[in-house]
Amino acid sequence: MTTRAQELFTSYGNCTEKTFGFASVNGEDHNIPPTYCDATGFSEGLASVKLDGQWGYIDVNQKTRIAFSFDYAARFKYGQAIVYRGKFRGVIDKQGDYTVPPIYLDLQMLEIDGKPYYISRDSTFFAGLIDSQGNEVIPHRYTYLLPLTGYQHLPLYTVFREIDTAQGSFYEQFEDNPFLFSPEKGRHDLYDSQFNKLASRQSSDYSDGFPHDKLQQIDAFLQEARNKPAEEKVKTAEHILSLPDSTPIPEPSSLYREYERRESSEVDEYLEGLGYRFFTENGKNGLKKGNDILIPAEHRQLRFVNGVILFPQPADMPMLEKHYGGVYRNKEKGIFDIFAVLSADDEPTEGAMQYSLSGDVRLPITETVAGSKKLISTITSLGFVCLHTTQDTAGVVEKKYSLVSWIGEELLPPVYQKIEVTKAGHVLVAQEKEVPEGVEEHLGLFSPRGEEIVPLGVYSSIKAFSEGERALYLATWSDPYPTTAEWKERNDTNKTYLILEVDGSSSRVVNTFTASTVHVTQLDAETGMLQYIKLVSGESL
Repeated sequence: MTTRAQELFTSYGNCTEKTFGFASVNGEDHNIPPTYCDATGFSEGLASVKLDGQWGYIDVNQKTRIAFSFDYAARFKYGQAIVYRGKFRGVIDKQGDYTVPPIYLDLQMLEIDGKPYYISRDSTFFAGLIDSQGNEVIPHRYTYLLPLTGYQHLPLYTVFREIDTAQGSFYEQFEDNPFLFSPEKGRHDLYDSQFNKLASRQSSDYSDGFPHDKLQQIDAFLQEARNKPAEEKVKTAEHILSLPDSTPIPEPSSLYREYERRESSEVDEYLEGLGYRFFTENGKNGLKKGNDILIPAEHRQLRFVNGVILFPQPADMPMLEKHYGGVYRNKEKGIFDIFAVLSADDEPTEGAMQYSLSGDVRLPITETVAGSKKLISTITSLGFVCLHTTQDTAGVVEKKYSLVSWIGEELLPPVYQKIEVTKAGHVLVAQEKEVPEGVEEHLGLFSPRGEEIVPLGVYSSIKAFSEGERALYLATWSDPYPTTAEWKERNDTNKTYLILEVDGSSSRVVNTFTASTVHVTQLDAETGMLQYIKLVSGESL
């Protein structure tokens, strides 16, 4: 919890400037009009909204489920939500009953081992930790209780400082100047997810705290020692923290780099374990699996490489498994590993090749095509995005992108400034067009096989929703079509938004509404409700 997050007062939106509503992906008949002065979006079937100066909760039918009686109401999570009454905060359930009474000066939900807890400040304003029923887990005696991120078994640490009560209560002093109590100064106590205090450090600035690499080592130890006695955990944590900084650090676990490519040594070991090996013949190198030659010995150098794609297309799976050794690293998150072989020859800029692991697919890493240099740039769930660069006589470099399938087939030609593959496997593209008023960015949408779904230039923006099973997109329609400069100037105006659903190679509009601000991340997949903001006074475009 940062100093700013623990300030005493917060302001919220009002209906004199903007209103909040909800558009439904199930059609306009399910919309909730923009009649609220603020909102937090739907979660667990309910949305907290502000009306006539008070917050309450509504359902998807706009029926009031929990009365408008709070000074602020947060989203529901684990069946509970934080609410404000004046300067005090509590926790309610979905019936609107308090599970934690409104007696705390601050509350922040913290998930530990899949359960909700709350970092809290009681009437003394000292911080502690309570469970979902309000039972004290860590006493309220600390100036700060701070969450740790990126560690599986180290959820938090506390900060203790003596308070000079002659200067007033901690509450009064903090209210007067919160920055006087920087969390970097004081005694830092490290806790594990079972609330064992593992170690303490005196700190005068953040460099004196718990080093990231040491916390990684402690976290890795706790992974294997979760059920060991607290005394053993404390002893090991203190030992790790006492090691000199030059002590070699073990490789971070996949928890910290699960979306990154594998290290080359890890790739080599993995593929060699599957029987792949390089061989040399007449001074040149090739690739075998068992006794089968996959890549002839005709290259000066070969090396294995790993690529990571997200949510591969089901239709591509047999081919990816056969040719690229495709395997899920984390199926739930869609993280999928593929492998290839890169060659280096006497002309590395033009002669380097990328082979599939089977050796059947052979793509130049860099080549010159019709005077334009073509380079394999990035990997997507459909194949490879290639960068094409052309330099004119004045030295100006023009960049365009194309999309190539896994077997080298060109899906989209090199005429686009941007190419992005969505989770659903569709291709969002952008192409610039010069007009008398300036430059327009024309957006389009294509199928996984390069078939046109939304023609270029129909919508002035298209963004993909990442939540839910349906292939949904948020688009903006403008008349006249804006230049890139005009689009940037329209952030504070109401615009026409559409929700598109793609099925196969066609799309349909499922909803149209007017708003000034909409974010695709604010779609609640459970209810299909998308929160938006509409300006009370603002030209609609």
